[in-house]
Amino acid sequence: MTDAMFILPGFFKVLFLMAGLQGIILTVVLWRQRTNQVKNHLLAWLVLMFSAAVLFFIATYEKSLYFHPAYPGVAAGWILGTAGANFLLMYVRASFGLEPRPRLYWLYWIPTLFFTILAIMHIALPRTDGEYVSELGRLGLIYIVVITCVCYYKFRTYSKWGSSGVYSAKTIQYLRWVLLFFATYSVMQIISFVLWPLVPFEVSLYLSVIVKLLTTVGIYAIAYLNVQHAQQVAPVTLTVPAEQVEKYRFSSLDESKALAVREQLLALVSTEKVYLQRDFKIKDLADRLNIPVHTLSQVLNERLGVGFSDFVNKLRVEEAVRLLAAGDDSKIESLALDTGFNNKVSFNKAFKKFTGVTPSQYKNKLLGLPVDVDARLN
Repeated sequence: MTDAMFILPGFFKVLFLMAGLQGIILTVVLWRQRTNQVKNHLLAWLVLMFSAAVLFFIATYEKSLYFHPAYPGVAAGWILGTAGANFLLMYVRASFGLEPRPRLYWLYWIPTLFFTILAIMHIALPRTDGEYVSELGRLGLIYIVVITCVCYYKFRTYSKWGSSGVYSAKTIQYLRWVLLFFATYSVMQIISFVLWPLVPFEVSLYLSVIVKLLTTVGIYAIAYLNVQHAQQVAPVTLTVPAEQVEKYRFSSLDESKALAVREQLLALVSTEKVYLQRDFKIKDLADRLNIPVHTLSQVLNERLGVGFSDFVNKLRVEEAVRLLAAGDDSKIESLALDTGFNNKVSFNKAFKKFTGVTPSQYKNKLLGLPVDVDARLN
């Protein structure tokens, strides 16, 4: 880095310094929250990563700090970014009542470890211009984008069953904003990274400033809403009837196993749509998951608040709604068979239970007709 590159305006130095320090204070506030401690601790780590990234941004454009022997190089930014992505994933999982740490959890920290080694090498070995680290930074950016996509997939998979939970509607709305922020952040990082070698340094500097401004506003807005509305954005938890609690009181199924089964179950029905098979029984689903029937039944009742029949029929009705909205003009009986029902009667009954109207009435609504007019779908 040349002398001409140390041109971060003093106004932004002060602004980012204040933001970084406020972020550290907010981290402490989140850590001290007594409700939803696991989720708030993960969010505290996430805020800390971004606060440190903002402070590190100042150091990168401060000549006395940049040439200090302990300066870790730009790899430090990717350490914070990849670690922040991991905390985001755990935060999303915890918000849906899942075990925060995914399977093979340690693998997720390999990118962070990789950039930590680069940072140590930058301190221990003679200085270079750092271009090799900038090139390797693409790996960090790809990792952040991939984890953001994984978080969105988890959100889509689990949010459809969040309606059974306490404060779940607000939780889902809140998480949607969180993921929108990280998607925007990822896009801005990609734009900045692509344009960095193609534009004058002053332009790339101000692109970085814009990214940091958006980051500052977004992460503190997320944390502020979490603190202000702690109850409304509580993790999605299901209200289990007392008789179900009594029924499974002596079950050997522990918490971590139940959460793992729920995750596998929702992933299976989301990707393979096994529920569209007619005469699909609970044993068929249990066999697909390689678990006993009673374990599946317990997970459905305790973790999703539904029995097997309602679980499958809800998914089938959602598929029917999707087909009707896409312009499917099949007769009701054909639509029933296509979505896994054995006959028109059971299809009509389930459709009305989950939507409040019959398939014919729903089709009329799509056509802009009165719902009591015969749609001639029969």
